[in-house]
Amino acid sequence: MKEKIKLLYRIIIVIVTAIGLYLNFKFLTFEKGILYFTNLSNLLCLIYFTVLVILMITKKTKNSDMHYIIKGMVTISITLTMVVYNLLISSSSAASVFENHQLECSIVHIVVPLLVIFDYIIFGEKGHLKKEYPLIWSFVLIAYQLFVVIYTANGGTFINGATYPYPFMDMEAYGVGKVTINMIVTFVFFLGYGNIVQLLDNKLGEKKKKKN
Repeated sequence: MKEKIKLLYRIIIVIVTAIGLYLNFKFLTFEKGILYFTNLSNLLCLIYFTVLVILMITKKTKNSDMHYIIKGMVTISITLTMVVYNLLISSSSAASVFENHQLECSIVHIVVPLLVIFDYIIFGEKGHLKKEYPLIWSFVLIAYQLFVVIYTANGGTFINGATYPYPFMDMEAYGVGKVTINMIVTFVFFLGYGNIVQLLDNKLGEKKKKKN
């Protein structure tokens, strides 16, 4: 019964994420929308959970090291999306893009992240996350930050012709030094949160073993 509930829950994640991305790409356009970490992290969730649902249906799931690395990367990335939006973007001028699109905004920034987080809390196998995983998970953020730097350096623009995807990465307003610091702080938060998750996961895993 639990497996059926788990499968149903993950099918819901796939459906909700797909709807969120469709609505966002509809008003942002795919070409511009795909440039944002928000949509990339949601797309990562969609791909991961779609594959996971298929594997569950065909009974081919395997909890390998790669599975835990990818699941952790997906969970931490979508959590960062939610935290950054609610702490740094929702109260800034950048949020005006979603002025008449609150449903689209809520799905990708709040609903999907919470669904993914609760998937780990409720159904995630605890005690399998290794100490090096948080650093591996952070590669997705490093890759995105490098992409933004290279893309803008070559004249690339974002929505409304902006030269930055998020306010804290606005070099014209804050300068290279301040933006670099902001990016480092974001990375440290990402890595730190990942380490907290890894430590708590191991603690929960140890408690479960003792009970058994």
